[in-house]
Amino acid sequence: MQDAAKQYLKQYCKDADNVAFAQFYRSESSRLWQFLKNRGCDEDAAYDLLSETFLKFIQVVCKDLRAPVSLLYRISINLHIDSFRRNKVSPVDQFNIDIEQQPDQNTEYQNQQDYVESIIKSLPQDEQNLLFMRYRVGLTHKEIANMLELPQGTVRRQCATILNKLKQQWQEDANDA
Repeated sequence: MQDAAKQYLKQYCKDADNVAFAQFYRSESSRLWQFLKNRGCDEDAAYDLLSETFLKFIQVVCKDLRAPVSLLYRISINLHIDSFRRNKVSPVDQFNIDIEQQPDQNTEYQNQQDYVESIIKSLPQDEQNLLFMRYRVGLTHKEIANMLELPQGTVRRQCATILNKLKQQWQEDANDA
């Protein structure tokens, strides 16, 4: 997937081929939109940030084609953070608003979900991003490795380490209760 995306962009940068860029957009936009949704954006905000991300991306992508998908995600993360700064709403607050608007869930599940989210939010931002990319967006270890320009084994090990950290926290809290 990453190789095809790079080829589309090389063709776009070399020949100003808008069809090639449209193919790149189709191959990456739905995953990026899902990533933004999982970072706490509502649907409209995710679409707005997606558009803004691609607008900024198209302005700089031809300067360096080494890791275009990684660049795309970095731009989207920065824009997402900027949007919270402008609105003075934290990503945590936005997530809590979304949960409160789901009254159909039973209380025990909701409390458990809140608890899991609080553990995840206690992680460093890069670990949260890795979890989102792997388990919510559904990217493979290889795709994430290409995106972050890391060895695939490193990404796999980091995911396993993060999950073990979450499991250990869960067990410690269960023992304390």
